[in-house]
Amino acid sequence: MSLSLVRTGAPLTRREAVVDSLRDAIITGTLEPGAFLRETALAALLGVSATPVREAMGRLHAEGLVEIEAHRHKRVTPIDLAATRDLLDVQAHLWRLGYERGIPALDSAQMRDLRLHVGVYRRVLDTGPEHDSADLLTAIRASHAFHTTIISAAANSELLRVTLDRLALVARFILLRGSATISPAGLRLHEGILTAIELGQREQALAQFDALNARMVALADPLQAAAQSAGE
Repeated sequence: MSLSLVRTGAPLTRREAVVDSLRDAIITGTLEPGAFLRETALAALLGVSATPVREAMGRLHAEGLVEIEAHRHKRVTPIDLAATRDLLDVQAHLWRLGYERGIPALDSAQMRDLRLHVGVYRRVLDTGPEHDSADLLTAIRASHAFHTTIISAAANSELLRVTLDRLALVARFILLRGSATISPAGLRLHEGILTAIELGQREQALAQFDALNARMVALADPLQAAAQSAGE
């Protein structure tokens, strides 16, 4: 298994770099769902001491990416379709509330950010029909940043907190189980939301948002997943 510290343009503390590295490894499946996590082994791979790894485990546990079991055993949280569907269902309602309150309050800087995030999503698709996990994760994060920008405009800190609480868990699910949603159809829904907001068509923006969420929730429907597996 290959694992290394995240290197970005932004200055990171060692702890932050370890958290980002392990989070990305879990989201992309480098650390597979259900895999047991040994802090000393991960520390050796990352070239750090065990302390920042131990601290990172607490952070990733809070995000839902790591389970801490009896006797302090740690493992990557498995993908549970029923639990994921519940998460996406609740998230859809919370995000819609953020949309309802945020859309009327968007300012020019936030509108510019929305166009930027849609542009990132579009550029990923423009690279061709085949995309690696890094490209797909870039598009997923652009999508999440798009939604977060709208919800942030609602200026409700508690709504924003619960909205962001499970973003990494959702990103992993999309990347490992629903990457087909990173597609021209997905892009059109984001573009449709943006266009409706620009035209002052709040209800149309909400309708596009509802369609986007319906696609996501359907991905985690256990009955649908079982039907798809039976047909393969």
